[in-house]
Amino acid sequence: MAADGLRNVPGGDDPQADGEAAIARLLRANTPGSLSLAAAYAAGFMALWEVQQEGTAPHWHGDIDPLDALFLGAVFPKTFHDEFEFANARDAWLRLLRGTVHGKGIQRFVGEAVSASEELQLPVDDKRLMLALNGRLEGAGLDRRSLPRRLLPEAALQSCRAVHGPSPGLQLPEPPVHAKERIRRFWKATDKDLQFEDTPQAVLRDGLRRFHEAGLPVNDESGLLLPALYTALMVKPGELLEDSEKHASAWALSLDERSPLVPVLDILLLAPRLGMSVAETLGRLVAVPSFTEPIPSEALIWTSSPGLALPRLAFESGIPKVSTLAGEVTPDLLDWVGMHARMRLSSIARGSTADFKGPDISDVAEDVREESDEDWAERREAVREAVLKKVRKRSGRTEPSRRRPGHPVERIWNADGSSVVRFSAGTSHGDETKEVLEGQRDAFREKFGREPGPGDPLFFDPDADTPTGLSKEYFDTMMLDMAERAAERGIDPAFLHAWREVGYVVTEENRSMFTTAEVLAFSRAVVRHQQAQE
Repeated sequence: MAADGLRNVPGGDDPQADGEAAIARLLRANTPGSLSLAAAYAAGFMALWEVQQEGTAPHWHGDIDPLDALFLGAVFPKTFHDEFEFANARDAWLRLLRGTVHGKGIQRFVGEAVSASEELQLPVDDKRLMLALNGRLEGAGLDRRSLPRRLLPEAALQSCRAVHGPSPGLQLPEPPVHAKERIRRFWKATDKDLQFEDTPQAVLRDGLRRFHEAGLPVNDESGLLLPALYTALMVKPGELLEDSEKHASAWALSLDERSPLVPVLDILLLAPRLGMSVAETLGRLVAVPSFTEPIPSEALIWTSSPGLALPRLAFESGIPKVSTLAGEVTPDLLDWVGMHARMRLSSIARGSTADFKGPDISDVAEDVREESDEDWAERREAVREAVLKKVRKRSGRTEPSRRRPGHPVERIWNADGSSVVRFSAGTSHGDETKEVLEGQRDAFREKFGREPGPGDPLFFDPDADTPTGLSKEYFDTMMLDMAERAAERGIDPAFLHAWREVGYVVTEENRSMFTTAEVLAFSRAVVRHQQAQE
C-alpha cells in the first residue's frame, strides 16, 4: 500500500511508514460499536485505496479530501449514488456532531490535516498527505473516544432530510384566502418590479421567465419550479439546463433543516411527486412567510460536492487558508471552488471532459479576449444553444429563445467551469479596461523581459522574481490601504471592504458576469460594512 515518493517528503523521518503502521493499529481497534474518528479515517482511506486499485472508483473520488475519507469510513460499507448524495450526507452528519465532544474532535481532525499539509508541504487532498495523516491522529488523541451508535451515520441519518428528502407525508400549508390574487400578481410582475428583491418569490419569477424564453412549459409542469428557482439564483450561464433538475434537488437538500428556506424548498420538492399543478404549488408557496422574505445567506453557496467541507470548517476555526491540489483556498474563494467543482464533475460524469483539468484557483485573471462584435456574438449564441438544446428536445419545444443584448463586460462560461471574458470596445468602461490590461502587459514585459504567456498571471506580485499571482495577503493589504483613503476620493469604504471580503466587485457594468447569489453576497457585504461604519 505504498504511496510513491512519500519517503522523500520533507517534514518527517518516514511519514509513509508511520502512516501505514498507524492504519494497521487503527483497523485492529475498529470493532463493531467501537469506532473512533481516527479509526473511521483509517477505514475510509483503505476503502478509497481498494477501489482505486480495483479501478472501480467513481469519478468524484478524485476530489475526496481527508474529511471526506473520514466520513466514508464512518458510513462504510454504504455506497452513494453520486457525489451530491455523498456530500449532503457528509454535511448532515457533521451538523449532528456539532456541539458534541465529537464535533470538537472533527475540528481537531481538520486542524491536524491542515498542519500536516503545511509541515509536509503537500496539498491537503494529496494522496501522500492523506496516508501520512494516519500517523498523526493517535498523537492528537482522536483514537481514544468511540462514537456512540446513535451518532454513527447508519443510525443518525436514518430519517435525515438531506439523505432521504422531505417526508411524503409532510403536512403542507393550505393556500391562504387571497391566494388566487397573489398568484395573479406573481405572474404579472415585471422584471422592474422584482429586480431589487432578494426573496424566493422574486428569484423564482426570474427563473420562470428565463425558462419561458427557453421554450419550457412553465405554466404546466410543477417539476420546473425548483430548477427555475435554483437556476436564477445559483447557475452560471454555461451550465447545462439538463443538469438543473439534479443540481437543484441536491442544493435544496443540502440546507440545514432549521433553515427558514426549507419549507419553501420542501413544497417545490414534493409538488411533482404529489402531482400538484403549478397553480396549486404556488398557492402553497404564498402561504409560507419565508417565500417573501430575504433568502438566507447560507443558501447562496454550493456545498454538495466532495472537498468543500474541510476548508469551510478550517475557516470557521480561524485557519486563513487551505492548500489543495487545485490551489490555495481562502474564505473568499469558497463560492468559486464550489461552483467549479459542480460544473467540472458534471462534465466528467457526462464523459465530455474525461481528461479535463480545471484552472488553478490562484489564477485570478480569466482568459481575456479581444474579438469583434460579430465573433463574440457567435460565441455567445453557440454556448446558449448548447445549454438549451437537450431540454428543448425533451420538452418538445423548439421556438428560439430571446437573444439578450451584449454588455460592456461579458463572461461566457463553458460547461466545465472555464470561461472567457470580453470587454467591449467603444464603451467608456471597455476602453478604460483595455488601457489597464495594456498597462499590465507593458509592466510584465518590463519586469520579466518577455511577453506574458498563457500560464502567466496578468496581475502579478511586483516583488517576486518570477511571474507570481497576487497573494491574498497582498490583495488584502492593497484593499485596506485603498479603503483608508476612499472617503477622500468620494468612494464609500464599505464598497472596498466588501470587495476584499467576497473577492470580487459587482458594478452596473459587470453585473451580468455574476449569478444572483454572487450579487446578493456582495450587496449584503456592502450593507454589513456600512452598518459597521455607523
